[in-house]
Amino acid sequence: MVDSTLRETEPHGTVLFPLRVHEFASDPAIVDRVPAHWHPEIELLVITAGQAVFHLDGISRPVAKADIIFVAPDHLHAFTAPVGTPFAFYAVVFDPSLLASSVADTIQTQYLDPVLQGERRIPSVITPHQFWYETLLMTLTVIREADASAAPGYELMIKAELFLAWQLLFAHSSGSPRETAQDPSQISLVKNVLTYIRTHYDQPLSAGLLARQFHVSESHLCRLYKKNTKTTLTTSITAERLSHAADLLRHTTMPISEVALACGFANISYFNKRFRERMQQTPGAYRAAQRHH
Repeated sequence: MVDSTLRETEPHGTVLFPLRVHEFASDPAIVDRVPAHWHPEIELLVITAGQAVFHLDGISRPVAKADIIFVAPDHLHAFTAPVGTPFAFYAVVFDPSLLASSVADTIQTQYLDPVLQGERRIPSVITPHQFWYETLLMTLTVIREADASAAPGYELMIKAELFLAWQLLFAHSSGSPRETAQDPSQISLVKNVLTYIRTHYDQPLSAGLLARQFHVSESHLCRLYKKNTKTTLTTSITAERLSHAADLLRHTTMPISEVALACGFANISYFNKRFRERMQQTPGAYRAAQRHH
């Protein structure tokens, strides 16, 4: 069973209105623009600048500005792009309960459950060449603008447009099961490894240790992880540690040496080197810059 602690923890809306629209511009200095993750919500993402490679459950395909991406709940996904390439998007992320009913009505049983249970497959990438693209884009644009305005009754408008978007998506779904590059047990293993990294980043970690933890060979784990996340175990471990280090630098006055140790870096020089590579500045300069914001 996959440990739920790996799931993305950033809130997507509120309990009463579980939908969030967020804007994202990636860092062009790194390849891993959106690290591999998953969440229990549905995501509709519109690329607003640049291009990238979209990775979904181990399958990769290039995407570019204007493409719309659909991600069903609990599917492992990530984006990578060459250093220097711009990549930005906005995403509408919502809990399926926003479309569900209090009773098992037609909408729930015929149009929502088949997708959530994998019986119907919605295209993962919708491009401007598809004849229904413009209509779908319009619904997402209205949702984006309504969310930004937060005018009285904006939730009603968003929910109405969301139903229109779902009708379009379902109308162009297929009955074949979603294609996967790996069997479910292999993807589950990758998710559990990601969980372990994100919950043990402050402890000694290595490919060998992770292989022993999950009772597989190191070479097999490294191949499987790279195929499904498009990055290496070492890169993921370092990125996770640096993310937490940046958070401590922003929100605490801990000495930089203590920040490094708290995030799993035993060597301060190595921490400084990796932080500068990732953030394009030293830890001290990063902390000073954040305090001026």
